[in-house]
Amino acid sequence: MKTDIDYKKDILYIKVNGVLVGNKIQKFESEVIPIILGLNAKYVTINLKDVDLIDKRGINSLIKVSNIVNRFKGKVVLCELNNYLKDNFKHSDVFDYCYKSKDEKSSIGVFKL
Repeated sequence: MKTDIDYKKDILYIKVNGVLVGNKIQKFESEVIPIILGLNAKYVTINLKDVDLIDKRGINSLIKVSNIVNRFKGKVVLCELNNYLKDNFKHSDVFDYCYKSKDEKSSIGVFKL
């Protein structure tokens, strides 16, 4: 699992490559959460286009990130969901915590910037 992180125009962009399961969650959270807290990030877009596998712990990790961003009265947008992710998310409550958009560019509309 690899994450690419970029901060542009008050939006934190996180691109996840690989798998978001079990033992990979701690690495993901240890990379992402300190940056969110350091920036007091209100707007976070997580691009999941290249995620091949996600489990319940991965979904809970996305919810955890959303709860942290909510402390700053912000929003988390999940974008570029492949069919595998869409099927897994149907059986979860991830969209009670996160928004979704087609791609990174359209996530700006969710933030109303």
